[in-house]
Amino acid sequence: MASATTGAPDKTVTGYPAQSSQVAAGYPAYAYVAPPPSYGPGLGLNPVQDYNRRRKAFLCRVITFGSVVFAIIGLIFFIAWLVLKPRLPEFRVDSASVSQLNLTQSALSADWNFTLFVRNPNTKLSLYYDRLEASVFYHSSRDRLSTTPLQPFSQSKRSQTWVPVRFEVLSEYVREDVAARISGEKSTGSVGFRVQVFALVKFRSGFWWTRERLLRVYCDRVQIGVDPKNGTGSLMGQPGACEVDL
Repeated sequence: MASATTGAPDKTVTGYPAQSSQVAAGYPAYAYVAPPPSYGPGLGLNPVQDYNRRRKAFLCRVITFGSVVFAIIGLIFFIAWLVLKPRLPEFRVDSASVSQLNLTQSALSADWNFTLFVRNPNTKLSLYYDRLEASVFYHSSRDRLSTTPLQPFSQSKRSQTWVPVRFEVLSEYVREDVAARISGEKSTGSVGFRVQVFALVKFRSGFWWTRERLLRVYCDRVQIGVDPKNGTGSLMGQPGACEVDL
């Protein structure tokens, strides 16, 4: 005989986490985990994209600011250059002499003394010369005979300076063809030499400075009258202007 079953009806709803009072005996209960947030279209950038966007915007601002600052500084220096109108210094060989000019087949002995006249033509700028080096040549740059350092010096506006330069060689090796040509000129009573000066120069006006630039001075064909017997002589003719370049 079947017996009737009585009791409360089962109220568990499928698809929702069951309350502890509604979980059937013998089955485990699982906590409900919410799905991760969605960043689909129209819902904004995710954190990584937002960081990259901010980083790019910051770099763009830094680059723009740096470019503007450099442009302003360059414009200031350009305007100052136009206002001050820097001019190159003027060089010339004011005096020259040689003594004990003697040559053998491939050896040279001599003692040269030059005086360089240097003028600053600028009315608003001072000049500063540093790391000067002077050389004496015979004709081409391949025929360097001697090199010597010079003392640094400075020039105020529209000032003049006389710079002594001395070269000395004793039995210095020279090519045979060079020795032969110098001997040939010496026998005629004069020998031509070249003087070259390299220096680092800066222009200054108050707080405004230029960076150091290489100054090159070329004094070509300095003709010295020489006694063929004792190899002594001095500058012939008028002092010649030198070519100056930066």
